[in-house]
Amino acid sequence: MEPITIYVSEVIRYLPQKSQSEIKKELTSNILDMVDELVLGGISEKDAVQSVLSKMGNPRLLADEFLDKKAYLIGPRYYPTYLMISKIVSGAVALGITIAFTAQYLFSADASIFNTILQWLGSTFMGVIQAIAWVTVIFALVERYETPGTVKDMGLIDPKVDDWSVNDLPKSQRSVNKSDRIEGLVGFIFAVILLLLLNTHLEIFGAYMFDNGVLREIVPIFNIQNASTWLPLLSIAIALNGISDGLAMAIRNQTKNTMWIRLSMNLVSLILFAYVLFNGNIFNAQLAFQIAPNSSELNNLWIMVQRNVVVVVIIANLISMSIQSYQIFKFNKA
Repeated sequence: MEPITIYVSEVIRYLPQKSQSEIKKELTSNILDMVDELVLGGISEKDAVQSVLSKMGNPRLLADEFLDKKAYLIGPRYYPTYLMISKIVSGAVALGITIAFTAQYLFSADASIFNTILQWLGSTFMGVIQAIAWVTVIFALVERYETPGTVKDMGLIDPKVDDWSVNDLPKSQRSVNKSDRIEGLVGFIFAVILLLLLNTHLEIFGAYMFDNGVLREIVPIFNIQNASTWLPLLSIAIALNGISDGLAMAIRNQTKNTMWIRLSMNLVSLILFAYVLFNGNIFNAQLAFQIAPNSSELNNLWIMVQRNVVVVVIIANLISMSIQSYQIFKFNKA
């Protein structure tokens, strides 16, 4: 009875993974017993399945009945994901701070290793605490406001959630795309580290000039003097991409609304990227001159690199959005 299998899979996809197996067996058994009773009463098996599943109602609302959210700041449905995200964010923040302080120590002639270690420990501790605090606040808000009525009002689930019918079931069980979760994990970690480095040690992005093996100068590739005009917008764009990747990583089974949210985030991110790259005066226009004052070839190369960076970033975002749009199209046809 494939409709029963599909229905049960739709219910357990909203439950914590550790409880899915037990609830799957219990729910399947209950549905089969109800179907058997109707069949014994003279109803065809197909009509009996249709009737039972209709009475069971929306799989998402049924899944909520298996959860007790009142006793938790972050309930069992979200806790495994919360724990995973907290560990990943903490690790990414710690790694970013470590990279920044390592670069600071290696390329600073008067740096004290003792002071650097103390600053690194303090910064890492505070950074990790703040990261976990923000993750906790976000998940707590989701937990509190992710009730059927409120979520529906916010537009995060289908407005017809209360008008669900058996015909709304997908034609087959949804599969989990592990590659999307891995790509989301990589993208999320990259975004966290990049944000951290851009906003704390922007000067490490540059051309490192050495004399006889000794660092003489770091020529920045970014326009540090005017960073206040473009860095906030660039940070928002990167953060939106990171959140989108975080959703792909954290949510085991993507829904249509999640896909639309991710697509919207990437669209806003693309607009911000385009604005900053075209109008933000983001790059150091004097880089080639500071490296080799008399080299017109290097200056022309640097101009070409800046243009190519703009093209690559925009094309990469457009490709990502096209893939997401295609996934939404496939989801709607399922």
